Amino acid sequence: MVKQKPSQNRGVKSPPRLIDVAEMAGVSVGVVSGILNGGGGNSRASAETIAKVKSLSDRLGYVPHAGARHMRGKRTFTYGILVASAGDPLRSFLVQDLDIEAAKCGRHTIICNTIGNPQMGSDRFSVEVHSLTQRGVDGVFCAVHSWWPGDREELLRVHPNTVFYEDPKIPGAVTVAVDRDAAARIAVRHLAARGYKRIALVVENMDNAVGREQLAGYREALNNLDMPFEPGLIFDGEQCDWVCGCYDNASGKWSFPVEVAEQAIEQLVVREGADAIVAHNDYWASIFIRLLHARGLRVPHDVAVIGYLNHYLADWTDPPLTSISPRHDVAARVMVEKLERMITKGSLPEAEQTTLIEPQLIQRDST
Repeated sequence: MVKQKPSQNRGVKSPPRLIDVAEMAGVSVGVVSGILNGGGGNSRASAETIAKVKSLSDRLGYVPHAGARHMRGKRTFTYGILVASAGDPLRSFLVQDLDIEAAKCGRHTIICNTIGNPQMGSDRFSVEVHSLTQRGVDGVFCAVHSWWPGDREELLRVHPNTVFYEDPKIPGAVTVAVDRDAAARIAVRHLAARGYKRIALVVENMDNAVGREQLAGYREALNNLDMPFEPGLIFDGEQCDWVCGCYDNASGKWSFPVEVAEQAIEQLVVREGADAIVAHNDYWASIFIRLLHARGLRVPHDVAVIGYLNHYLADWTDPPLTSISPRHDVAARVMVEKLERMITKGSLPEAEQTTLIEPQLIQRDST
């Protein structure tokens, strides 16, 4: 039997290997593998040997190979996060909170952008799904917007332990989402309680599920308050040929068409006399505040504005923006809990496959 020696390539420092740790510890490769890759130690090794191997591993900077552990049926204690772009302001806090919640239970995350890199191509959904397979992740969080491309069914086939943020419309898929109906109801009730009578709703796209949920919550709130529903107080951004997301593949940047917001102000405030606007999100809302000021209108005295997202920019608009928080921190905690249960106990009962997060009003000075 030929005994291998640690790599000694001149001028190149090779990554430490399992055999390097074994030789320094004076034990076999199998013992070291059992201690470092076995997910909880090796019962045949003494406590002294385990401590010595771990100490030497740390000193050398040895990193266990995730793929090798996965092939042996061992957990890698790693989650994949699929997101259209980690720079997407509508998803960045969710991605951050998922990573925080994963770290709390000793897990690591690998963040994969399915768009967001012009040099890599505009649609990398399938590429990243299979890259997570190669990395041996235990499960996946899919936070890609429903309107972005990507074969969600293939994702579930390759990674059955997947939790979606937003309903992918696949039977049996495990989903966590914010209750957008409730968000609209909360916004309308808040504005009505403060004396506003002509409350307008701005929806990014009435043809998608989120837009329909917003409209349903808006109409329900008006009905409960005995306030009339007026179609003229609804603005659908899609009617202006506005592309959801406003992401430019060529430049890799996000943008917002201010001219569409101008059309909304013209319709809702100038023609229909709206005295309050429930904006699609905080970005729409912040631009509305700026455009209303440019027309000489005071916020909230002439027109109140309420957003959705509770982005940190809400504290820096003038006046600070009242917003509905989707509570991404709560969603992330629930998503991690669900994924861990799926990994350790198998598929979830149908009654536990979908969770709606109750949004929260964060009041500031724009209402």
